[in-house]
Amino acid sequence: MPDLKNPLMKFAFSPFAEEIAFQLQLKGDYQQMNLAGVLATVDALRKKGFKIPQESISEGLRNTITLTQLKGRWQKLGDRPLVICDTGHNEAGIKEVLKQISKEKFKDLHIVWGMVNDKDPGRVLALLPKNAHYYFCQAKIPRAMNAAELKEKASAYQLEGEIVEDVNRAIEQARKNSASDDMIFIGGSTFVVAEIDNL
Repeated sequence: MPDLKNPLMKFAFSPFAEEIAFQLQLKGDYQQMNLAGVLATVDALRKKGFKIPQESISEGLRNTITLTQLKGRWQKLGDRPLVICDTGHNEAGIKEVLKQISKEKFKDLHIVWGMVNDKDPGRVLALLPKNAHYYFCQAKIPRAMNAAELKEKASAYQLEGEIVEDVNRAIEQARKNSASDDMIFIGGSTFVVAEIDNL
């Protein structure tokens, strides 16, 4: 249920008050903020004359991944250990991801992390938890930051771990090092998440 005390949510849901119980296929608390934007857009389209039935909105929200193949939005990939991936890659996105991680129950946190080389990673790296074990990797694209360079930059923020360049090998290494009550998070770049086998 959305937080209707939030002014943006209240605005977005006001035209939809008669049917406010939306089920979202996309997981993660931050999807509620995305939902506000979606519903505000639907309202604007309706005001322009588009006929968008309430059931179509509900159906689309219940089946977003199925209909669009959109993946990597707080997507659960496994249990024992809990494995989650998310494409959040900027400060705002990482803050939301970290809020979500803080709600999970786990013993140790393992983070498979890669970034692109055309953005300053400092602001994002400064947000990341220092008590996690990192597996620095790189996507197979020209924009990917070299894993060794990323590890060096991360160490300036007391983020420690190992270099495993290949995304899937990094995930495999994290699984080997994890206990069943640990958590593995995979992220830092949309391109890293896109390379996960069987996603």
